[in-house]
Amino acid sequence: MSASVEEVSMSRVDGRKVSHEVRETIRAEAIQKWLDGTSVKALSDEYSTDRSCIYRWINRYNEGGMEALRTRPIAHSKNAKLSPEQRHDLK
Repeated sequence: MSASVEEVSMSRVDGRKVSHEVRETIRAEAIQKWLDGTSVKALSDEYSTDRSCIYRWINRYNEGGMEALRTRPIAHSKNAKLSPEQRHDLK
């Protein structure tokens, strides 16, 4: 069951449990509000997140527009036991 944007923005929810679509919508909505003049502090309070998170969204937006706010693939662990070649061989 995925949460709606309203449910997520009004409470402290572990973002890892929210669908990619909802997280992308939240980021885009926050950036639009920022572009319309809402302060980073107000956005941080509204979305129950740290200001540094809002600044990361702003930096991503400034570097690549709304497309840059999309959920990125999860990077492979730096402490992985297998190399990329070994993982490929297992397939």
